[in-house]
Amino acid sequence: MKRIIIITSILLSSFLANAQKKFTPLKEKDGISVLHKWKINDDGKRQLILKFKNKSKSHKNISVIIGFYLNGVMEEQAEVASCSKKGFFNNLFLTQYGITSEYMSNEQLNDSAFNLEIIKIKTEETNKCEKQHQ
Repeated sequence: MKRIIIITSILLSSFLANAQKKFTPLKEKDGISVLHKWKINDDGKRQLILKFKNKSKSHKNISVIIGFYLNGVMEEQAEVASCSKKGFFNNLFLTQYGITSEYMSNEQLNDSAFNLEIIKIKTEETNKCEKQHQ
C-alpha cells in the first residue's frame, strides 16, 4: 500500500511539474506570480492565458492591467481581477483567464515588434476569497 501511495505521488508531482512548465512568469509582486502562455482558441485567434500563483501566507485580491504593444505603441489593454487563495493545494489547479485581442491580428501578435507588458498590478490581503464573475 505504501508503494502505491509513493508511486502515485511521484507521478502526480511529475505531471503537475510538466503542466506548470508551459506557463512563463510575467511578473511577481507581494508573493503573487503572474504566469502566462499563448494558445489558439476555437475561432483561430491567438489568446493570452493568465493564471496567478499565490506564494504568500494570506489570501489576496489581485488586479492586473496588461498592455499589448506594437512598435512601442500601446494598441490595446486588458484587465483581469481575481482572488488567489493561500496554500500549496490551492496552487495545484489554478484558474486560467483567457484574453483575446479585439483589435490585433495573429500576425501582429506574432510580430517581433510585439511586446506584452504588465502596466499595473495591485494586490490586497483579504480574509476570504469570494466567488467572482469575470
